[in-house]
Amino acid sequence: MAIVQTVWRKSYEQIVDLVASSPALTQVLGFPGKTISQGQYWERRRNLGCLPLLLFFLAQLAQLLRLRVITGKGFIVDSSLLAAWRKADPGARWKKYAQQKAVFGYKVHTVLCAQSDLPIFVLLTPAHLHDAQVGWFVVLAAALLFHLSVEVVYADGAYFDWRLLTVVTQILHAHPAIQYSLRKQGKRKLATLFFSEQWYRLVTAPRTAIERHFAWPKVPLGMKRYFGRKSFQCFTLWRVMQFVLLTYIACLAIALAATRYQRPELRRSRAMVIAHL
Repeated sequence: MAIVQTVWRKSYEQIVDLVASSPALTQVLGFPGKTISQGQYWERRRNLGCLPLLLFFLAQLAQLLRLRVITGKGFIVDSSLLAAWRKADPGARWKKYAQQKAVFGYKVHTVLCAQSDLPIFVLLTPAHLHDAQVGWFVVLAAALLFHLSVEVVYADGAYFDWRLLTVVTQILHAHPAIQYSLRKQGKRKLATLFFSEQWYRLVTAPRTAIERHFAWPKVPLGMKRYFGRKSFQCFTLWRVMQFVLLTYIACLAIALAATRYQRPELRRSRAMVIAHL
């Protein structure tokens, strides 16, 4: 019921009314002839926790890997800030970037498959944690969970850290393609090297996939739209993690449905897949 709510972007009241008024949906969801109230649904969803959703997410990944939609040959790792819903959220922290407004909330760390632009792993942390502290772990976890043969890992300059480089080169035996920033002190001289422009393009081009993943303004399955304020109404680290997992489950569910209906061009289009079904 929570997955249906996330895919259809319904509020708690709307999803309860939808299930109560649709006998076919009630049967598919497994209700024994009688649905639950909004209060019961909210309470059961809170008590559900994150582990069942994580296992469901991994099961979807296993299916997409078996269908060869996700290959895992190339990883793209990045993060996105998620502002807290409540100002008194005990799990959120402040994050301040240079010349930008501070954000109180969380950070969603994502590993994408470079070939399919679909998420392979996700982790939620308080916003103040630096990307380098988490990057090595999400990359290693994504590769080891399904024994993926990773060939290259793309990342921005925030992930230029000895831990990630060690994981990529020594454990995964892959190539690290980490973007550098010429604005950082000591790196401006790289601009004089003849290969600097080519290297910058090599790293930057694949990373546009994760930028689209987080911020596509006009594409229905842009993650920023799923993380919108209308559907994001929860607090504490575990409740927000549950919301993030449901969001990524919905993302993979759309891709899986499009693949099974032999419409691979619709893997990132939620509205078109729902209309097709």
